[in-house]
Amino acid sequence: MSTAPDSLDILAEVIREHYDLGRVDRPAPLEAAHQRRHRKIVVNTALGQFLAKTYKRDPFVLDALRFQHRLSDFLAQNGIPVAKIQPTSQGTRIVELNTWALELQEFVDGSPMIVSKENLAVSAEALGKFHEVCRDFPRPERDTRMWRFSEVPRTAFAALYDMAKTQADESVLNQHCNRIALFLRDAADALSLEQRGRFETGLIHGDWHSGNLIFHNDRLAAVVDLEFAGDGCYLEDLAYAISNLCVRTTMRPERLGKRTDLLLDHYQRYRALSFYEEAALYYAVGVKHIATVSYQIQQQGAVVAGFTAASWMERLAIQCGWLSERAQKVRWGK
Repeated sequence: MSTAPDSLDILAEVIREHYDLGRVDRPAPLEAAHQRRHRKIVVNTALGQFLAKTYKRDPFVLDALRFQHRLSDFLAQNGIPVAKIQPTSQGTRIVELNTWALELQEFVDGSPMIVSKENLAVSAEALGKFHEVCRDFPRPERDTRMWRFSEVPRTAFAALYDMAKTQADESVLNQHCNRIALFLRDAADALSLEQRGRFETGLIHGDWHSGNLIFHNDRLAAVVDLEFAGDGCYLEDLAYAISNLCVRTTMRPERLGKRTDLLLDHYQRYRALSFYEEAALYYAVGVKHIATVSYQIQQQGAVVAGFTAASWMERLAIQCGWLSERAQKVRWGK
């Protein structure tokens, strides 16, 4: 049996060397965490529990991380809870080694947001406040018209449809597909590059979903994962929020309406939507929702959130139908 230290042992030694935390136990990977671009590891120390994140030592990556640290400080100063960054014994907040870098965050005690009337209101006000207080916060420039989910990827949606055909009657699926296609046709017009010039832009979170909203004892304990924060369109954040928190888990029109109205009412306590934003909002929600499901159905082995591809085709058709009705009501008063 080898007695050579593995990567977690090495990480523990690095933390002991660069931080004044007393005892540092052997770290452990954070269970059930999405390790998207960097590893997330729990570290128990004499001064408490921390979350270690490792990164590639790349100038672009580290510049982005420093921006996130500045933003995190600003949010905390303005009453938006975040996971605090632990300084090293030298007062810096990033440890740079040969090929990789490390940061330590306060480990936030809590769990991802559970959708409820109370939590929706809290999360919506936090997003509205985020947008309002960060209006003038310095940030790197990027094209605010280019959203991460500005359109549904045809290849991914075709794969969803092909998978669904192996599970259900094709004639029924085609009805669902046609309904979704009509929605996407209208969405393409409402969200064209020319139309996006009418939507207000500013600093956005970029990934506003329940997993990044940590609640503890019915209060918002922290907004986490600022990895995608930066210059963007406010409508993008709202589309993420409504798609993930209001639409994803239900097909019932009355529930869709109550959740969405509640979220928008509380969001607009801090920032009001323009007519152009509200008219395009429901199309943005649908595009983001369809794109996410299309990607995830391939990544997660044909089942997403407990539903098969065929079930999702039906759900998406119904949900998009409701979103289309809402959009028409805003635009034409129908």
